[in-house]
Amino acid sequence: GILETPVTGGNVSFYNESPDGAVFPTPVIGMVGLIENLEWITPSFFQQEGDVIFLIGETRPEIGGSEFLKSFYGQVTGQIPSLDLHLEKHTQQTVLEAIRNGWIRSAHDISDGGLAVALAECCILNPKQSLGAHVQLHFPAERPEWFLFSESQSRFIISVPQSHATTIENFFYKKNVPIQRIGTVGGKHLHILPYFSFSLEELHKVYFHTLPRLMEL
Repeated sequence: GILETPVTGGNVSFYNESPDGAVFPTPVIGMVGLIENLEWITPSFFQQEGDVIFLIGETRPEIGGSEFLKSFYGQVTGQIPSLDLHLEKHTQQTVLEAIRNGWIRSAHDISDGGLAVALAECCILNPKQSLGAHVQLHFPAERPEWFLFSESQSRFIISVPQSHATTIENFFYKKNVPIQRIGTVGGKHLHILPYFSFSLEELHKVYFHTLPRLMEL
C-alpha cells in the first residue's frame, strides 16, 4: 500500500471473554523493519536539558474512540480521527530525513491519549534520567481538552538542540509539514501551560505503578 509496510502476519480476536464480560475486538499486526544505520536510532524520550520541543502536524478536536472519551466519560463511541495516508507518509519521511541529517535528538509519535500523554511519556520514559519540560499551548478556550487529548493522526513531538532549532523550522516549512515550537526540555516538572503541571514523581507513580496497585487489590 501507500506506506509500503512490511506486514509479516496478523490476528484478529473477536471473542475474548471472561465472566465479567467481553473485551473489545483486538487486531494484532506483526511487522519487521531494518535499521540501516545505528546512528539513526532515535529514542522517544527527552535527552538533554535546554533542547527545544516542537509539535509536528496539525491537532484537531478529534476525540471519537479516544482514551480520553473512554476514561473521563465511560464511552467508546464517536467518529474516529481522519487519516490521510499520503500526509502520513510525507510526515514520516520528513521526520526521518531530519533524523538522518542529525538534527533531531528525540521523536515521539502522538497516539493513545493525545498530546498531553505523549509529552508525559517524553519526560519519564528515559530509564537513566527523567527530564521535565516547560510547554506553552494555545487551544480554544471552550474545549481545550478536546485538543490536549485529541488523537489526531500524523503528529510527532520532537526535541532538537538549540543550534538546530531554526534549521528544523525552515526545513519543515519548506516540506509543507506543520511545525510549532511549543517549549523547552528541563526541570523536574511537566508544565503544560496554562492548563496543568505535574511533578515527574507524580507522573512516574501514575504511569509505572497504577497497574501493579490495581492487581494487588
